Formats: sequence, structure tokens, C-alpha cells
Amino acid sequence: MDDRKKRNRRGKDSFHKKDDRSRKTFIKCQEKDSKTVKPNSWKQDKGVENYSDKRKLSIAEQIDLMKAQGIRFNIVDEKKAMDYLAKHTYYFRLKFYGENYDKYCDGSHRGNYINLEFAYLKEISLLDLYLRRILFPIVTDVEHYVKVNLLQHLEHNKQEDGYSIVSEFFSRNKRLAHEINHQTGTYAGGLVQKYRGHFALWNVIEVITFNQLIYLFELYREKYIDNKDRLINHLLAVKSLRNSIAHDNCLLNNLRPVDSTINPVNKDILKTISNIEGIGSSMRKSKASVPFLSDFVATIHAFNVLVTSREERQDRMEELRGFLNGRCCRHEDYFTTNQIVSSAFDFMRKVVEHYY
Repeated sequence: MDDRKKRNRRGKDSFHKKDDRSRKTFIKCQEKDSKTVKPNSWKQDKGVENYSDKRKLSIAEQIDLMKAQGIRFNIVDEKKAMDYLAKHTYYFRLKFYGENYDKYCDGSHRGNYINLEFAYLKEISLLDLYLRRILFPIVTDVEHYVKVNLLQHLEHNKQEDGYSIVSEFFSRNKRLAHEINHQTGTYAGGLVQKYRGHFALWNVIEVITFNQLIYLFELYREKYIDNKDRLINHLLAVKSLRNSIAHDNCLLNNLRPVDSTINPVNKDILKTISNIEGIGSSMRKSKASVPFLSDFVATIHAFNVLVTSREERQDRMEELRGFLNGRCCRHEDYFTTNQIVSSAFDFMRKVVEHYY
């Protein structure tokens, strides 16, 4: 078996580490092999969800399934829950946020959620929606100001004419040069046709992807700027977050630390977190291992370093701070017994307060 297959197998068999402050009585279980069920049945075997049947369910059946999984409807009743699922979201997405909650390991409730209300899932999904709306302008600002920083430095760089850096970039990435020179898209195709074979820094940045821009930016910094404060890993994290938001992916669906053998913590981002006041070694280690929170720190740091408009920085961060200290606290009682969720928002507040 090759190394890649071994790593994949280890990844499938590994557990997420539990937050130190979570109750010791229960742990999040791996679901055991379930018994064979009859076709067209979604029923569970002793509380363990069975995935062998994939038939579609009506919203009423989805509610029944959630009840069978231990999800309660004491705050939001079943009728309102059905209305919410019919008009605002869908079962699979909402249930995704259940990853933040523990399940019983044994007994008659084995595999069922512990202390999970439908209202909690609804609230996390709404906070996720609002957070994505606030973060998207921030991540696009970072991309814009990477370009601004490049051209600002180029203006005063007597060693660079704007063409040689692009030629060197293309010579290192011949396949990329071919792809760019043959673009025919509606928005960039005209620029490609006009400047094909004669790209300079100021026009090539308009036709390359964010990922390509990041590596061009890194090349320029390595060549002409003291690059002690390496930003490439921060910018790759910004790109990951931007792509997730643009594709309407969930951000808050799993706030548990991920095993470092599966998702290694980036040392540059860990160093950034270590400089933030109020974040101790325990929180730093656990939250740096949560992919979204790691990307969040990297994004706020890159935004602070690259955005030269003071007004822009202040406006964006005031909106984010207002969300974390306002809307996030509206139903904070929902998460008082869930340290996974409450500590994640506390971490984000500390990050924002550090920079702004």
C-alpha cells in the first residue's frame, strides 16, 4: 500500500479531539456499522443513523428523522420548523451544524444528540449566513489591495520595469502563461487579446486568478522587498475562505479542532495567533487547529497589513465587531453549555479587538 493510501486510511480512522472543557461523561462517537435496513426506510437502529437508504424525504419526514436523532423542538415547535425548512434552508445543510454537538456513546440513546434543540441549529445557520455576508467584502478587499501594493511599490522601484517580473513569472509557470494567453472569457478576453505576448504587471493582474496573483505577489516580494513577514500562507488562507464564501459553503459547521496529522497547523498563522493578547497557549493550540478559525485569523491579519485605506479598515472592522458583540449575543444562552461554539466566537472577538 503506498504512502498516500496509508495516510488516507489513517485519516478515516482518526478522531477529532474533544475540547478540554467539554463534559467527560460523553465523547463524540464514531458511528458503528449499522444493521441492514429494509428498502425505503430511514429508521435508525438504536439511535444510530443509517445511511444505506438515500430516498428523498418530505419535510414532515425530515422532522420525524431529526426527532429520532434526539433533536428537540421545545423552543421552535415542529410547525415553525417545517416552515423554516420549506422557505429558508434545507435539512442536509441545517443538520450539518450538528457536528458541533456531542452524541451519546451507549445505552438506549446511543448515536443520538445530547441536548440539541432545532433552535440551536437554526441560530448557528443564521450566524453563518450573516458572517459570510460580512467577511466577503473583507476577503475581496484583500485581493484588491494585493494589486494596489504591487503597483505602489513598482512605481518607486527603479530596478523593475513591470515587464521583466511578468516574464520571469511566466518562465517559471509555462503552463500558466499558455492558459492566460488563450483566455476567451467575456470579461478578461479583451485584455488578453490586446496584450497577449506583451503583458506588464499593471495589466496582467487583471486577467489572472487570485491564486496566481498570490504567487506573483510572493515572487515580487522575494525579489524586491524584505520578505521576513511572509504573507503567502495568510493569503492562501484568505483565498480558501473567499472561495468557500463565494460558493455558499458553511463556515461554522464544524468548530472542533482537527487532528494535525490530517490538517497540519500552519506555523506562520500560529505565530500570528501567538502575538494576540488574551489568547493563551491552550486556546491558541485548539483554535489554530480549526480550519475556519485559522483562515479567519489569517484573513484579519492580511487585511490589516495590506489595506492602506484607514477608512476602509475601520468601516469593515466596525461591522464585524458589531456583529460579534451584537447579533452573536442575541441568543447566547443557546450555547452556554456548548464550549465548542461559544469559545469560537470568543476567539474571534479577541482577534478583532487585537487589530482594531
